[in-house]
Amino acid sequence: MLHFNGPVVRPPQEDYRQFIEVTVGCTHNSCRFCNFYRDFPFRMAPLEQVESDLREVYRVNPEQRYFWANGGNPYALSTEKLAPYGELFQKYFPGAEIAAYSRVSDVKNKSVEDILRLKALGFDNLVIGVETGDDEVLKRMNKGYAAQDIVTQLGKLDQAKIRYRIVYLGGLAGRGKCVESARKSIDIFNQIHPTLIGTTSLAVLPGTELCEEMRAGKFEEASEKERQMEYRTLFAGLKNHVQVVDGPYWTYLGEETFLPEDREALLARMDRMIAGITEEEEKWMYLRRHSMRTV
Repeated sequence: MLHFNGPVVRPPQEDYRQFIEVTVGCTHNSCRFCNFYRDFPFRMAPLEQVESDLREVYRVNPEQRYFWANGGNPYALSTEKLAPYGELFQKYFPGAEIAAYSRVSDVKNKSVEDILRLKALGFDNLVIGVETGDDEVLKRMNKGYAAQDIVTQLGKLDQAKIRYRIVYLGGLAGRGKCVESARKSIDIFNQIHPTLIGTTSLAVLPGTELCEEMRAGKFEEASEKERQMEYRTLFAGLKNHVQVVDGPYWTYLGEETFLPEDREALLARMDRMIAGITEEEEKWMYLRRHSMRTV
């Protein structure tokens, strides 16, 4: 029996990893569109708990090597605080790879040398919800960093040759602003080197500040068609070699899509999809996105 004291949130691609709670909650916990961790103040999982869970995993599957450090952003811990967790993983599973969520700001308190030290302890393949490279949207959604911080901090990961994936949140700019927001994001994303860009689509969740803004008429959701045009703009402008993966809403990407190799075929599929979005299709896509209750 493993210990989990908060929500288990992870990208779809992580289903093959063994989850181990390392932290609970999110250090920022103030994004206007998110309420995943509202009732869970940030804290570290006791080392004794983590060791107990690792012993249990070893008993069941001593060959396990891929782990997900559960928590809103475990990489927020200082190097001195995070290193003992990595040492425990390596004690029971030598060579283990530990993926985790990180915020852009979590990298700020780490030098390249710190990042390399944590990499040696298994912390690699980070997942970073940058959401957008548009300064206006970052500020409005209270992400806690600016677009240039994405370049500066993730550039340190590039220097350390850490693998990292970023999440792009479509629709975040609001109706009529999404395509231009994608253009601003392109300028930022072309300066960093993620291994994967995961696209997902904003659903305005009850209980969030953004939901209150929408009810007050201060925010209007983008249409489904506008969101697709936003993604198309993004994919057309990215220059780095990167895999792109969509969330559970669309089928335009396929299982493995890489830019720039698959760009022409991808954009052609998207053009056909965009052209085929009828009023009825809009309603169906909207309902499916909101039924997932996810951002």
